[in-house]
Amino acid sequence: MIQIIFCSLKRLLRNTTNMFWILVFPIVLGTFFYIAFSNLGASESMSTIPVAVVLTDDYYGEALKQTVTQLSEGEDPFLDTTFCSKEEARKLLENGDVCGMIQSGSQAKLSVSANTAADNIKQSILAAFVEEFNLRCDLLIDTMQKHPENAEMVISAFQNPHAFNEEVSLQKNPNVDTYTQYFYNLLAMACLYAAMAGVIVAVENQGNLSTLAARKTVSAQKKSTLVIGELIAAAFFEFIMNLAGFFYLAYILKVGVDAQLPYAVLSLFTGVLTGVSLGFFFGTLGKKGKEEKTGLIFAMIMPLCFLSGLMVGNMRVLIDRIAPVVNRINPAALIADSFYCLSIFEGHARYTRNIVTLLLLSVLFIGLGILKTRRSRYASI
Repeated sequence: MIQIIFCSLKRLLRNTTNMFWILVFPIVLGTFFYIAFSNLGASESMSTIPVAVVLTDDYYGEALKQTVTQLSEGEDPFLDTTFCSKEEARKLLENGDVCGMIQSGSQAKLSVSANTAADNIKQSILAAFVEEFNLRCDLLIDTMQKHPENAEMVISAFQNPHAFNEEVSLQKNPNVDTYTQYFYNLLAMACLYAAMAGVIVAVENQGNLSTLAARKTVSAQKKSTLVIGELIAAAFFEFIMNLAGFFYLAYILKVGVDAQLPYAVLSLFTGVLTGVSLGFFFGTLGKKGKEEKTGLIFAMIMPLCFLSGLMVGNMRVLIDRIAPVVNRINPAALIADSFYCLSIFEGHARYTRNIVTLLLLSVLFIGLGILKTRRSRYASI
């Protein structure tokens, strides 16, 4: 068995095509992803909202002034307020210097410009702020008219809006970059590319497909021993290649794929094992040669990666809504989701389900592949 593994490793080491797709291609693609996504996270972060405020000389104007002044203080203020006349505010709005213009009165009014449509998120936040301000003013006035004894309590509640609230994150790591999911799917694709090694094992153990397999068929060595030894070598070799790519993403590009490192490495190994077993099973089907089956396995892997979200980030969410069972058995989605679980969730229930499913798929593919190769009989070789 040891000699079989050693010889298989040497053959894999000489296969430059396999090494390119397993090691070089994911590293190059991951670098491109990093370059493309590196500045997007910063551009999406919410900054201080510039706003022009027009005040009236009454209670409402004074209340609005105090409110926006408090929200404009501090190191990272919510608002960057400019108090000015209505004409000046309109000019600032038209020039795009502010995201909105707020006018005081019995009801505060927000005006926005189509020229600042790119800041529609900030405009929506301003609209929510104005609506909240109006609701509080109405509540305070109603309280003072009907229950003046409670006015002080209402004012105190308005001044401490978070007194009875605590911010709790549902995620283990709420700072995970939105685009990290693409790197999870990239690792999933690299793991499934190990299927090429599985195809090689299958083809080189079918006497009618290669001369090497013909010599193995007439040898005294048991077919199952040969196959298992070569599968072990393939899984080990492909795991080492994927591990190099994984550490490049985690510690050179620092894209955050190494959450709970031991479990992340386990996900990588399980993914590689699934890829090898998938390729082995597929390689036992039909009478096509190595090149044809390798091309066909590529054609199979890419749709799986597409459904898991490699090309379109929200594709997996869409598939989960339409046909959730698809990604429950899609190896690419299971591998990517195992990395996602480690970065997001506290528990390991979902992670364990993914790993167990991948292991069951591996056992199924290897079992069917060995059964297929052992039943093969040849009239002549």
